[in-house]
Amino acid sequence: MGFRLRPPSSCTRASPLPNLQVLPLLALLLTALVPTEAGRRGDVDPYIELRCRCPNIISGIPLSSISLVNVFRPGVHCANVEVIATLKNGDKTCLDPNAPAIKKIVMKILEGY
Repeated sequence: MGFRLRPPSSCTRASPLPNLQVLPLLALLLTALVPTEAGRRGDVDPYIELRCRCPNIISGIPLSSISLVNVFRPGVHCANVEVIATLKNGDKTCLDPNAPAIKKIVMKILEGY
């Protein structure tokens, strides 16, 4: 009995071609999984100024001319409480948070009218 040598078949021989086909697919998958910063910071304003919004304040304004009042707490941007009133004509005015009339307006807002 003799042994007959067979030529290697395509099934048993390792071909580098399938490995080269997998590499671009793997690179594409890894690229898609890398998070980007563009989508994360869309809601944050990158140009927030770190200073007070109200350089000039007034202590009194007719209540009938106010349509909206915003109260901003002290923070890293400003050490003062800031009260900004939006008037019915669209103008914005900074109010003195220590004035008695403004304190009443702010307290009514905080109490829910």
